[in-house]
Amino acid sequence: MSSSHRDAHPYGRSNDDVRRRDQRRRRQRRVRITQLVVFSLAMIGMICALTFAFTQLTADDDVVAAGPSDAGADVATGKGGVQCPDPGAKPAKPKKVEVSVQNGTSRRGLAASVTESLADRGFSTGKAGNTKAASGAVTIVYGPAGYLEATAVAAEFSKPTLKLDDREDSTVDVLVGGGFKDLVDEDDAAKALTKAVKMPQGCSEDAKDSSTEGAEG
Repeated sequence: MSSSHRDAHPYGRSNDDVRRRDQRRRRQRRVRITQLVVFSLAMIGMICALTFAFTQLTADDDVVAAGPSDAGADVATGKGGVQCPDPGAKPAKPKKVEVSVQNGTSRRGLAASVTESLADRGFSTGKAGNTKAASGAVTIVYGPAGYLEATAVAAEFSKPTLKLDDREDSTVDVLVGGGFKDLVDEDDAAKALTKAVKMPQGCSEDAKDSSTEGAEG
């Protein structure tokens, strides 16, 4: 049989023509698919860019609106820069107070023992340690932002001394020195936590009185 008859196609085209036609169709199909993918990715990128721009504009509006309420310029301060509590404020709840105990005596394990007692009463406690800065039986050291936390810890001890330092957070340190015996009775401490704190030195008592009168009226 001749090659022309062997390569003949039933519809009058050679097999080579059919193959070339199929190859063109496949190439055209790949081109269309590639174009569709590129177009889809471009559209997705444009949508993401528009979404990001809208989010940024909305976020900026939120910041401007929240600015005045978040600013700390209106916080009243007393002696040493301590932040004045609101009139009638009570000591912080023990679970919100982070306190660390340091032993300034020669009694071994004293800081660990006091730390355990405070933890049993609901305080968040740090690592116990030693100190040479203890003065008196108990000294409560706190920063300008930690007055309510300091008064909460002070409620656990008999006549502690409060000392202000320049720490920036609201953590509290307890320096245990000579003359310390034990924490006060747990019920007495719990009662003290329900009473309004004394205003720090330098904070306005007049503001406290006027606010109290307004609340009563």
